[in-house]
Parts: sequence; structure tokens; C-alpha cells
Amino acid sequence: MEKIFKLFVFLFLITIISNAHVFAFNRSSNESFFLATVPPTVVSPLYLCQNSVAVPLTASPSGGGTLNWYLTNLPTEIPSAIAPTPSTTIVGSTTYYVTETIGGIESTPRTPIVVNVVADTGAIADIFRCDATQVTTSTSVFFDWSHVVGRTGNSYDYSYSIQGGPTVFGNTFLSGQEVFGVQPGQSVTFTILTVMGLPCYPTQTLVCSLPCVTTTTPTFSPIIDSYCINDVPSILPTTSTNVTPITGTWNPSIINTSTAGTIDYTFTPDPMLFPCALTQTLPVTVTPLVTPTFTTIPAIVCQNDPAPLLPLNSSNTTPINGTWNPAIVDTSLLGPVTYTFTPDSGQCTSATLTTAIITIDQVLTPTFTAVPAICSGDILTPLPTTSNNGITGSWSPALNNTTTTTYTFTPTAGQCATTTPLTITVNQKVLPTFSPVSAICSGAGLAALPTTSINGYTGTWLPALDDTVTTTYTFTPTSGQCATTATLIITVTPNVIPNFVDMPICSGSVAPVLSSTSPNGITGTWDPPAVDNMNSGDYVFTPNAPQCATTKTIKVTVNPSNTLVSIAWDVTDAFSKNQIITISVNGTGSYLYQLDYGPFQVSPTFENVASGIHSITVKEINGCSTPITENNVLVIGYPKYFTPNGDTYNDYWNIYELKDQSDVRIYIFDRYGKLLKDITPLGLGWDGIYIGKPMPADDYWFTVKYVEKGSVKEFKSHFTLKR
Repeated sequence: MEKIFKLFVFLFLITIISNAHVFAFNRSSNESFFLATVPPTVVSPLYLCQNSVAVPLTASPSGGGTLNWYLTNLPTEIPSAIAPTPSTTIVGSTTYYVTETIGGIESTPRTPIVVNVVADTGAIADIFRCDATQVTTSTSVFFDWSHVVGRTGNSYDYSYSIQGGPTVFGNTFLSGQEVFGVQPGQSVTFTILTVMGLPCYPTQTLVCSLPCVTTTTPTFSPIIDSYCINDVPSILPTTSTNVTPITGTWNPSIINTSTAGTIDYTFTPDPMLFPCALTQTLPVTVTPLVTPTFTTIPAIVCQNDPAPLLPLNSSNTTPINGTWNPAIVDTSLLGPVTYTFTPDSGQCTSATLTTAIITIDQVLTPTFTAVPAICSGDILTPLPTTSNNGITGSWSPALNNTTTTTYTFTPTAGQCATTTPLTITVNQKVLPTFSPVSAICSGAGLAALPTTSINGYTGTWLPALDDTVTTTYTFTPTSGQCATTATLIITVTPNVIPNFVDMPICSGSVAPVLSSTSPNGITGTWDPPAVDNMNSGDYVFTPNAPQCATTKTIKVTVNPSNTLVSIAWDVTDAFSKNQIITISVNGTGSYLYQLDYGPFQVSPTFENVASGIHSITVKEINGCSTPITENNVLVIGYPKYFTPNGDTYNDYWNIYELKDQSDVRIYIFDRYGKLLKDITPLGLGWDGIYIGKPMPADDYWFTVKYVEKGSVKEFKSHFTLKR
């Protein structure tokens, strides 16, 4: 506080002096003139936090003085009347200058203002605490903190408030401050505002309290805590009834009865006068005005039924008590009667009284239109749930369209009506009868079916008559008759085709006899009745009645006899890769060809025939000529390999097909052309021995000269010896 006071006195003197020019007086000449203008008052240095929002610089001119602002101290700089706003983006120190002009005379030299932009280091007081060990009185609290790192001096501006009271400002060069005048139960909010040389300091706040030795609970005379909505509430007392009355305030301050519900009203003692008094809470319930409702009173009572009791308690969640006028229901007189309910006093009920109207109705018998009799299974339309005289209700049992049933109508509760019976007659359906229809053959035609049954029911048949397949026909009675559908099966026997087949015969042969019974058992007659063995023709078989069979026509073909005269053949050249035998026939007709004992074929050509002696056979396709066989068909080839392993099978290699040419010689060579053996087709052949030693498995070459078709030919090739 002393430091602040000295600063205030200093600034006051500067202000007084700055309001005058420096004055000089010349005694010898009795002249006076102004020498200079006093400079403006400034605060320097200034500390700004980096990137903080800066404001224009300020200076205090003398009375009537005009400020001149400079960015440098250069004499050539032209001043500005607008104060500059320092930049805070870069950490560092910048000097600005200011003068003032009075009566056209500018102060000199220029007054510097040093602006220091300081980086935000986040520095705070690491320790900031309440320290009860340093208090000097029983009515004070002590705030203790550590010096902030980076400060330029031990100077802390602070503020505090006791129990929310007036804020007190101060400065200290210590790292602690004691606050006096604190009562038990009161708290002090203390804030460190600034630290010298640390413009980025964020301020720190701490609350320290002086504990209560004892506490007091405020007491009050009984306060009404239950109201009906919009009742006039009592006034909440602001002074308790304790021996030492406690003053305070209520929140809310006035009881509000305009809204239904329960609200807590809290009494808070004056924190300055009674810091150790406790708060007190008063729940106040506002009940809405309720209209009594009754759910058990019937709207309609049937004449002379037992009278219902009028309840003295309503059906509301919180029942309303009261009385009725009239108090008893009279069911002997027809018509409506109004009964009025009056609530007992002391309940939150609406001003409008609740009434109930009870109507005494006459008891009626429901009437319905009779339902015509139906046939069993016909659709029954649901019975009406409202009678002809307006009574609603339900029927039992469920509708049954298969048997005559009496149904009972039960009126819906609340209507003055009795039960009523209704009988619906159900006539059972009769099966129409018809004479059976005999089976027919397919395509024999059908007479129209009768549209009236033997037992007198008319109707129609479906599907349309079909004389080609066995069909079940359905008779549907004309509507309005209690008759069921009937079925009639007409059997249609399919026509069987006699399974005779066409016959080829040889001309002049014994004519076959035409059988009167087909292989599948159909009997009948032929036209013509006998076969002509010299001419081809058609023969028609007609089945005997009453068989379900169709006529059958067969063709008897008479083929010429003994058309095969002779055959010849041709074989490809000896040693050909694909040996082919081609047979030629001397004769007319169609023939089949056979090689050795193989199958007969239509083609006269046989390919890839093995070497050796073969037989060929030719026969007429219908068997009308004697077959011809030739057994001396020679195909000349050579074995592709032999296996001289002593098992008596394929132990020798030779060309046996040339045995009929006695002067033929066969020469055998190795792969290098060395003659190993010469043999004749009349001998066994080569056994794979050369000079008493078996030759290895390999390919060996041979040459042979032979006569074919009158010419001498030579053939060379090779074969394989396998071990």
C-alpha cells in the first residue's frame, strides 16, 4: 500500500508541473519569454505478452497540450497524431517516442516508451496455498505462494474479497499475504493479478476459509407447506425464532401457488452476519384442483334391476370424499335422473360440481328376420350383430353349415334386452345316381350322358366327352338342389396294333403261311389269304370283332434267287503299311462281306489286315444265293519284332508268307551293315544267334527279293529283337 501511495504522489506532481511552460525572466531588459515545453507523462517500460491483443500506446499531456508520436528518434521523422499500436508477434524490445506541443512549442527531447514483448513461458506460482501456521490473529487467513520464475522484480498485484464482499486491491513484494477481519465460517477469495516482468502471467485464485467452531440451525414457527393451486400463500419469515435470531433470505423468496407440484424453498442465513448458521429447506406442495371422477356408476340401468350404490369416494388417484343428492338410485321409474356429488370441505376440488346421469331403460326382446333353410355345406352369411329393433350383441355357437342349429343372441352389456334364439335349418345333400356306361374301344363314339339323374336331380357334366381315353366325368347339380356332385368313369380301351412284320422271301421258295393270330395275340383274317412266292405285294390283316385292334398291312418282298455267281479279290502290295483286301462280286443283288470269322459288313473293303493267309466270304443279304468262301487270300508282311527267350513263342523271325517261293533268300544285317544271317521262308528263321552268341536287343535290318504279279521286287526294312 505504501508503494502504491508513493507512486500516486509522484504522478500527481508530474501532472501539475506538465501543465506549465518553463518560464525565464530577464531583469536587465524587463523581458520574459518561454524557453521549452514540459514533456508528456508516460509509463515505461511496458511489458506485453507475445501474441496478445495490444492497444494503442498512451501518454498524459499537460493541459492544452497536443501529443506527437514517433516511431524513431530521427530528427527528420514527421510525427503522427495517432498513437501507434505495438506488434506482439515477435519477442523483443521496441522503443517508441512521444512529445507534446503547447502554444506551438514542442517538448524536447522526445520521451521514449520502451515496449518489451515477452514470450509466454507458462510460468505460475508452483506453490499457492492456505497456510494457517502463519496467521497472527484468530480472525485472519494467510495465503502463501512461491516466487514466479522469470519475474523482473518481487512485485505482485493482488485482490481479495471476504465472503463475497467488496473487492480489495493491493501490491506486495513478499510471496505471501495475510487477510484480516475474517469471521469463523467466512471464506476469502484471493487472486494474484500480475507479476512484475511477466505480462503473460494468467492470474491464480485461491479460496481460504476460517472454520466454524459451532454451527446453528435456524428455527421457525410452523409454516404452511401445503396449498391448493392459486391459494393465497403465507409470507416466508426472514428472521428465525432462535434465541439469537438469524436473519437471511429465502430462495425462492415468495411461495408460488400458481403451478402445481412440490418446490423446495431454501433459507440462507446472512453470510456476513451468520457465517456459521446452516441453510434450512422447506418443501412446499401445491395441489391442482381436481374434478371428482367416478368409473363405477352405470349410465343405463334396466327397469327394476337392483339399484347401484353411489360411491362416496371418487375414482381419482387421490380419492375425493363427499355426498350425493339424491343419495339412492330409484330403478322403478323410466327415464334419466341427474345425481350431484358435493365434495367434503378441505379438499382441492374444482368449483364446478360433478354430476352423473343414470337412465332407467325398458327391457326389450331383440327381433331378427328368419334365415331360409340351406343345403349342407352352403355358405352361411354371418348373422347380424344388431337386431331389427336396434339391440347390439353377439351370437353363439359359431355358424355350422352342416347341421340344423339353434343360435342364441346375447345383447351387449349395458343394454336392457333379453337373449333371443334363432334356428337355421340345414338340409343334407343327396348323391345323384346314374346307370354305368359300358367300356368302348378308342374312337368308337359315345352317346351323350343324361342331364337328369335316376333319382331326379338335374345338372351338367364336365369335361366334354372323349372316346379316345378313359375319363372320369363329374355331374354338377343345378343350384338350388340339395345334391352333391357325382362321378362316372367311362373306360376307353386303346386299340392294339397287331405286331406282324414285313417278310422278304426268295423267288420260287416255299411260300410262308400267314398266321391268323398276331404275336401279341390279336386274331383275324388276311387279304389276300395266301402268299405269292413269285411276286412282291401287300397283305392286309383285319382283326376279328370285338377286339380293340387296328388293321395291319405288311409287305412281302420276293427277292431273286441264285444271283451270286463268283467272287474275286485284290490285295495291296506286299509289305504295305496298310494292307487292304478289296472283294469284287460277279452277280446282281445286295451282298454282305466277311473276313475270316469276323462280322459281316456291307462294305467289300477290309483295311489294316494282318499278314498271312486269310479267308473271305460273300453272301446275298436275303439269303437267296449260296454263300461263296475263298481260303487262300495271302497278305504278305513281316514281323515287326521277335523275342528269342526260349519260351517257344515267337522265338524265330522269318517271312513265312513267302514259303511258296522256294528260291527266295532273306539277308539280315546289324545297324552297321554287317551280314549276320541269310534265311529262307521254308526254314524256322533266325533265332537271334550269331557265331554261337545271342545278339543284344536292338533293331536289325533285312533285304528280300520276291516275285509279285509276275515281277521280281526287292524290299528293305528293319525289325526289333527284344530280350
